[in-house]
Amino acid sequence: MRFIVTKDYQELSQVMAQLMLKHMHSTKKRVNIAITTGETPVEGYKLLAAQTRDKAYFNHVHYYIFDEFWYKNDPVGICRASLDRKYFNLANVADDHIHNLTEVNKDRVDDEIKQDGGLDLVLMGIGTNGHFCGNQPETFKSWDEGVHTIDAHATKVIEDLMVQLLHEDLNSDDETRIPEHYITMGPKTIMAANSIVFILSGKAKAETARKAFFEPITQDFPVSIFQLHQDVTVILDQEAASEIIDKIK
Repeated sequence: MRFIVTKDYQELSQVMAQLMLKHMHSTKKRVNIAITTGETPVEGYKLLAAQTRDKAYFNHVHYYIFDEFWYKNDPVGICRASLDRKYFNLANVADDHIHNLTEVNKDRVDDEIKQDGGLDLVLMGIGTNGHFCGNQPETFKSWDEGVHTIDAHATKVIEDLMVQLLHEDLNSDDETRIPEHYITMGPKTIMAANSIVFILSGKAKAETARKAFFEPITQDFPVSIFQLHQDVTVILDQEAASEIIDKIK
């Protein structure tokens, strides 16, 4: 596991974009990348988009959405819409190079990824409760789970999140639009990726970083499983690294 500590969020964004470009500049015929919808990568996505937009030599890069759900009467998935706004539109990514996670393909996505050559890179943030993708604590039974659905009422945290996103993303108070479940790539799917990059910014993520990478592996803090992955890079600004800095020197 490699740790990169940056002086601030702006430098973190630059390093994130540089690492993604490193994977994209590949001699492989196809590069498969799954990317997060969170707020932390927004500035990095802007930098990356400026480097990749309308560049034919990145036509071999394909993008995968690793979790998704739809509010009723909304034909576009929330995560796809978020990534359209934060990166895909800025980078002018062709629609046939974006692989959605849907109700139709959810049961075959793991096999399709293998057929496509596997995930070369996954870019993720980490929730303060240790969730990654849509894998909140108490929402999966085994580390061996691939793509799976999660009940929108499985935990209070999920219920609150669904309401929050309804208000913030759709400016709606109509909670009848909240779906019964959402879809996410599971631990097995992400562990099969060749490389993983985590990004953490701010003091609020300092404890998260310590628990994720230096405390016991447990399903109560799901992201801890990636201590066992063969190729993980963790990019943190100084605030996020404050509780682990003595462990990584």
